[in-house]
Amino acid sequence: MQVGLWIRTEQEETYLIKKDANGYPDLSALSSSLKLEDYKAKKEKGKALYEELTGTHYPHPHATTRQVLWDFLEAAIKQLP
Repeated sequence: MQVGLWIRTEQEETYLIKKDANGYPDLSALSSSLKLEDYKAKKEKGKALYEELTGTHYPHPHATTRQVLWDFLEAAIKQLP
């Protein structure tokens, strides 16, 4: 079983964040027009999404998937009706 978090931005970009083999966040672009060519591009976009959704700086360069997804969920729960 694999578990991830699906995100759609206000610009209609869609992404999936899941855990990589080492336990760190792995961002995939689901919109066909988006390209995340390499690890650095994925990491930078992931940081930008994190900061936009949570309103805080990315925790640290070696943040685990568990920490990042937990922060995303806490921020998302606050937006629920």
